[in-house]
Amino acid sequence: MAGEDIALYLTLTPEFGGTRFGPFEGIECRLGSNKDRCHITIPEGLGVQKEHCKVLRQGPANLILTPSERSAGLYLWKGEARSPVQVSTPTAVRPGDSFALVTPDGPRFMIELAKLPDEVIAKRSNKGRKNARGLSAEKFANEGRRMALARLFTIGPLQILSRAYYFVISGSIWQPRYIITGVIMASGYLMAGMGSCAALKFKSDAFTATKKADTCTENLAYANNMGGSVENFQFDQLAATILGVPEIGAALKKDDQLLGKVKEEAKSIASNPDPYSWMFEDTNRVEDFARWRERVEKSDSLDLGTKRLLPYLAASKSRLQGDWDRVLDSKQVEQCGRGPVRLTYRQARNLGLTAVYLDAYVQGDATVEANDDTTRTKLLARTAEAAGEPSPTSDIASTAEILRQGAATCVYGTGDDDREDENKVMSMFNDQIGRSVDGLQNPEDGQGIVARLAKVFSADIPGNNWAGSRPPTLSFSKGTVAGALKDAQGGDWVLQRTAEIIARAMMIPCDGVLNRDKKKVEATFGHLPDAVPCLVLNYRMSHE
Repeated sequence: MAGEDIALYLTLTPEFGGTRFGPFEGIECRLGSNKDRCHITIPEGLGVQKEHCKVLRQGPANLILTPSERSAGLYLWKGEARSPVQVSTPTAVRPGDSFALVTPDGPRFMIELAKLPDEVIAKRSNKGRKNARGLSAEKFANEGRRMALARLFTIGPLQILSRAYYFVISGSIWQPRYIITGVIMASGYLMAGMGSCAALKFKSDAFTATKKADTCTENLAYANNMGGSVENFQFDQLAATILGVPEIGAALKKDDQLLGKVKEEAKSIASNPDPYSWMFEDTNRVEDFARWRERVEKSDSLDLGTKRLLPYLAASKSRLQGDWDRVLDSKQVEQCGRGPVRLTYRQARNLGLTAVYLDAYVQGDATVEANDDTTRTKLLARTAEAAGEPSPTSDIASTAEILRQGAATCVYGTGDDDREDENKVMSMFNDQIGRSVDGLQNPEDGQGIVARLAKVFSADIPGNNWAGSRPPTLSFSKGTVAGALKDAQGGDWVLQRTAEIIARAMMIPCDGVLNRDKKKVEATFGHLPDAVPCLVLNYRMSHE
């Protein structure tokens, strides 16, 4: 039976007459005393509100029961349960469940999904393909509304959090039956150990109670976030909450240009997260990322904000294993990126790494060229020239690394390159962007955190040598990062790369929190944001 031939029906229980209402094919079925707004009208004298509750249908067999207002009495029987539970937040229901309005003894409706009347199905069949042409603004609006409701009301954590939140603020927690239950559980826990059989039972009860308490504590913490109106947060506030660093939010708020680019990158990731899906797989590269993140977090020289952003230099879009990758540099030229954070030759040299060997990016399989002395020297000479260094005067012993079979190759000079040594790379970052480095604003200002990230990318701009004897062409000692890069050649590229890293640090962990196994993502990403701000951010980036 096709899903489009199934409709919602609500039937009063026999003691209320047994009337069957329906079919309801729309997104929602409303019940209340206002006949102009409700699909099922109930006399106001029974205590129902003008719009008391509604049943939402967000898929062929997925149903949500929700009170229209918090004060609307609504009681739900799950399946063949003998007693109901009071519903104060959107709750998933199934065919066979039933609910009563106002009180448990009020009008009680059975929920049913059943086939449409044969005459309705026949009428639709006769229309053939004509309905496919019947698109309208109203249909698009209804579909958008259905998707939004499904997104907000069917996310398991959000539903649980809402229940915990309203359970406390409504005062239900103080009802005698819950207090008595708590006392009984506490008494049972204290009397554990009075006998082997009783001890086993009480031990089980204690474990269950502790687990519930931990879950409740966590859910109430989420609920408090909701009570702080996180859904009304601006993007900079969401960034601060998700990253756990208020200074970054303040920096974005002061820098409209950077804020706009971070939002663009966040929307891009939200619309197409596939390039980063490798970060949730069981591969060596994921382990390499986790090891690099742990190394960054252990640094005593870096501030907290920089520690939250710097690991995502290693979160590139490709799934390539090994120490090489394709990088588009500040001059929009394809280069070889090497090591955990994929530093270009020019970038590594300008940041102060010592043992850095020339490399060259070549389209296609260049292993033959790598074995030809003349061709190899010319390729590597171009990289030296782009870095402002003299061309090699003699042949350089080299080899080649194929990035993608037959599609791209990195030809490089042989030797131990500092870019592949995590200890040396970390030491370089401590020297260049540590909290006490001269020429950068204090990280507590917020701009100082963003400036540290921008400095790493600005090292790829020709002539901007942060480790040389001459002063670099850029300064991040005051003002916003966008202001410092405004007139610089390659400045827009630096700002774009900086925004990309901030967006990754927000969106990728949120993807893990909302859609992946928590234990695995925690091992990979360490710090994880709460689910509620992630849900709000993801929804906004997908719909704005």
